[in-house]
Amino acid sequence: MMGTKALSFKPTISQFWRRRITPGKVIIYLVLLVVFFITVYPFFYVLFLSVMPYDRFLSQPIHWIPNGFTLFYFKTILTDPQLPRAYGISVLRTVIGTTLNVVCTMMAGYALSRRKLKYGRILTFFFLVPMYFSAGLIPYYLTIRATHLTNTFFVLILPGLVSSWWFYITRASLLNYPEEIIEAASIDGAGQFYIFWRIVWPTSMPLIATLAVMYGTGHWNEYFFSRFLVEKTLWPATAQLYNLMQTRQVLQNLGAALHIDPQSYLAALAAMLIIPVLVVYPLLQRYVVAGIMVGGLKE
Repeated sequence: MMGTKALSFKPTISQFWRRRITPGKVIIYLVLLVVFFITVYPFFYVLFLSVMPYDRFLSQPIHWIPNGFTLFYFKTILTDPQLPRAYGISVLRTVIGTTLNVVCTMMAGYALSRRKLKYGRILTFFFLVPMYFSAGLIPYYLTIRATHLTNTFFVLILPGLVSSWWFYITRASLLNYPEEIIEAASIDGAGQFYIFWRIVWPTSMPLIATLAVMYGTGHWNEYFFSRFLVEKTLWPATAQLYNLMQTRQVLQNLGAALHIDPQSYLAALAAMLIIPVLVVYPLLQRYVVAGIMVGGLKE
C-alpha cells in the first residue's frame, strides 16, 4: 500500500511542476534576472568600491564582492566642512520641494479634471506646451533673474513646481474618480476645497506616494541648474559632488592629487547620495505601481 501510494504521488508532483514551470516562464525569468543584474550591479559596485581599500581595488580589474573593508573615505567626507551643509540643503530641498510639488500638482490635476470647470480645456492645453517646446537655457535664466529668484533657496523649488508630465498623470487618474461621491458631498453643502482635502486627498494615497517618490528623486538628484542659479553656499550635495569631481580631475591631470584615491573617494560620495534613495524607494514601490496605473478607481 505504501509503495502504491508513493508511486501514485510522484506523477502528481511532476504534473504540478510542469504546469507551474513552463519553458516560456523559464525564459522570462532568465531575461528578468539578466536585466536585474545589469541594472543593480553598478549600484552595488559603487558601494563595494566605497568600503574597499584602494590598493585592493587596484589589485584586480573586476570585483564581485568587497575585497577588504574600510570606512576611511566616509570619515574623510564627514570631516569636509562644506559637505554637511550641502547635504542639509539637499534634504531641506527634497522635503519642502516634494511637499509643494505634490500639493500643487494634486490641486491642479483635481481642478482641471472637473468637466464643469470653465475654460478647463484651454488651461489644460497650457500644460501641454512645455512638454514639446522650450525657449532654451538663456531665456530660462533671464526669466529667473527677472523674478529676483537667483541666489535664493526657493529658486531650487519654484521653477519646477508642477511637472507637465505628472500633471497629466494626476488629471487622468482623477478623471476616473467616482463622481457620485463628489456630488453627494456637494449636495450636503461641501465646497470644492473641502471635498479635495477631506475626500479626494485621503483616498488618493497611491497617486500621492507616486508623485512624492518621483518628485523627491528629481530634487535629490538634480545638480545642473543648481550650479548656476545659486551661489556655492546654497549648492546641494549633488552640485557639490560634481564640483568636487571636476576639481579632483583637474588636480589629477596636473599630477597633484594622485595620492588621494579619487575613485574610492568619489564612490563614497556617490554612495551617500544613493543610499537614501535605495532605502526609501522600496518602501513606496507598491504605491508607485498602483499610482501609475491610472484609471484603476472603481465605483
